[in-house]
Amino acid sequence: MCLNFIDGHIPMTINREDADTRECDIVVAVAGQPNVGKSTLFNVLTGESVRVSNWSGTTVEKKVGVREVKGRKVCFVDLPGIYGLSALTLDEKVARDYLLAGNADVVLVLVDSTAPERTIYLAIQILELTPKVVIALTKSDLAHSQGLHIHTDKLEAKLGVPVISVSAIKGSGLRELINALLDVAEGKRVRRDIIKIKYNGIETYLSELEEDIEASRVLSSYPKRWLALRLLEGDEDIAELLKKLGAEHVVEKALRYREEIKRILNRSPEEIIASSRYEFADSLLKDVVVRVHVAARISYLDRIFQIPILGPVISALTIFSVFVIAFIINLGFPLNIIADFAGAPHIAEIVENYSLSGLLTALFVYIGDVVREAISPASEVLASLVADGIIGGVGAVLSFFPLILTISAIMATIEDSGLGPRIALALHNFFSKFGLSGKAAYPMFISLGCNVPGIMGSRVAVDEAERLEMVVSLPYILCQARLIVLLFAATAFFTSPIFQAGTVTLAYVVSIAVFLLSSLFLRRVVFRTKEPPELLIEIPPLHKPNAKVVWWLAWDSAKHFLKKAGIIIFALSIVTWLMLAYGPHGPTSDPSESYAALAGAAVAPGLSALYGLDYDTSWRIGFALINGFIAKEGLVSAIAIMQGVSEEEAFRTLNLTPAQGIAILLFLMLYVPCLATVAVIYQETKSLKWTAFSIVYMVSVATLVSVLAYVIGSTF
Repeated sequence: MCLNFIDGHIPMTINREDADTRECDIVVAVAGQPNVGKSTLFNVLTGESVRVSNWSGTTVEKKVGVREVKGRKVCFVDLPGIYGLSALTLDEKVARDYLLAGNADVVLVLVDSTAPERTIYLAIQILELTPKVVIALTKSDLAHSQGLHIHTDKLEAKLGVPVISVSAIKGSGLRELINALLDVAEGKRVRRDIIKIKYNGIETYLSELEEDIEASRVLSSYPKRWLALRLLEGDEDIAELLKKLGAEHVVEKALRYREEIKRILNRSPEEIIASSRYEFADSLLKDVVVRVHVAARISYLDRIFQIPILGPVISALTIFSVFVIAFIINLGFPLNIIADFAGAPHIAEIVENYSLSGLLTALFVYIGDVVREAISPASEVLASLVADGIIGGVGAVLSFFPLILTISAIMATIEDSGLGPRIALALHNFFSKFGLSGKAAYPMFISLGCNVPGIMGSRVAVDEAERLEMVVSLPYILCQARLIVLLFAATAFFTSPIFQAGTVTLAYVVSIAVFLLSSLFLRRVVFRTKEPPELLIEIPPLHKPNAKVVWWLAWDSAKHFLKKAGIIIFALSIVTWLMLAYGPHGPTSDPSESYAALAGAAVAPGLSALYGLDYDTSWRIGFALINGFIAKEGLVSAIAIMQGVSEEEAFRTLNLTPAQGIAILLFLMLYVPCLATVAVIYQETKSLKWTAFSIVYMVSVATLVSVLAYVIGSTF
């Protein structure tokens, strides 16, 4: 019942066996351009029964949802949002390869009712590949409010496939859509053949290539016209596949035809093909789309975002402001820091303790204390394991949950309102100078509060290279926890408020500069890409975000964090407990006798050599670095415990020179933020290699910057 294009000769990237849909009665591939409402409709169709993974061999997220229909298990596979099947991006390649693999019984293609001329382009491309298609016209209610109406019966008659107008928010048209999907999958409503568009100027070349492909007797299950089109468009994957199957002469002829077309028509084949498809779309919709004049409201926001200097400033302030509100609610940051700096530590403590994260932490500390008291008479070690390891590990995971949910809700609100694309466009010019797109602004500002949701926010990246750039480089952005360490250190090393404020400011400037330069280095050197990400983005109309859509997107992201990163954080918490609770002589309550202290002592010679520290100071700082990897908040307390002083006096008792103090401080700010960050890096990359690289890279950059600061500082 599947699409069955392939006769056994399949490109390496195409996998006909899909474990996620093996048990399904009917498989529906859901395709659509970005911002057509695909995520919303997918959530409505599948509800909570969604499995999240990655497409094989990539970090592109894969979602498979299940719905029981008339006793049959229908699986919906959410393909990446793409503009076409040209395979120019990883998302396009993943979507195209899945369609070619023939794993789907029917393809559901979404077309935005508010922009049908543009968004029907993908549907046309897919109809050139397979006739087993159902088209869903999304946002029909919004289109009607804009005076735009689509005659679905006429469009269905022209295309020969079911066309259903739906509104995911209101639930209209969903029953008709599901019935149409079942009918097509079961062969009751299917076109006889693929759509054939007349490509002016190149039809002769297409016909000859079709005949050659037919004569070569390879890829007999593919549409010959589609293969010929792909060759003229310069599809390297298809060309390579034909070469491997012995049809190299067809590929060579296609290359000659491409050059001939350019010479004779003075246009590239890609341009001619795209133009012909758009002309076909225009003729298709000519008497199908009816527009009724509705008085347009001038968007002053659009004008503001387009002003060269004011636009980027307003964009940055908008993102910064909404995320500050999120951090205040969840962490009490930065109000706790401001209150403490203003000489009101009791207010800072109240703000921090009564934030959502503070309340959750207090709850788990209380539960841990109760359990410890109950188990201690039987076994101190078991009590510590349960209270500090297990309950502490669960608390560490859940303390992040409100923040992840809030940040996800804010990002969903910004995107769903249409504000997101405008902000990205306004900031793109600046970020492009560092190998990033304007979308990098979101995760960068998020990371100022916490690197964990910041790294998760890297999913907004334009391409895979940019996504990995952000995953690896975002940990350099100073988060709230490192700011606390920074303030302790600044007040210890300098008595002048001016120098204290200058140190904090310098640390932030350095962290953001390292993030930007690191991104540029990774793009140019590691990924060997000179050009910044190309921001091809739709600017949808500004509108009031839908609460239901925001909740779906936010809950999906937060739930994904709990399932993936939460498990890793919990496991690392247990390992951390073992390192602190045990030493060479067995269980210990003295941190200086633990394996963690031994690990700190192991790095002591390196610290002594790099920063001119004596051994006694070096191993204490090494132990603090181990604790800081667990959570930066534990770094100051670790030094205080080792020195036998209060946290306020911890850094001062190390007796560091100004050059050593600045160097150590920079290292503390730039090395691995915490184990939760490492867990999320693995979650987002699904690669031990990239996770290990990130750790080594962060430590290396931190060492380089801090040693450079020490050398420069020592000369004064």
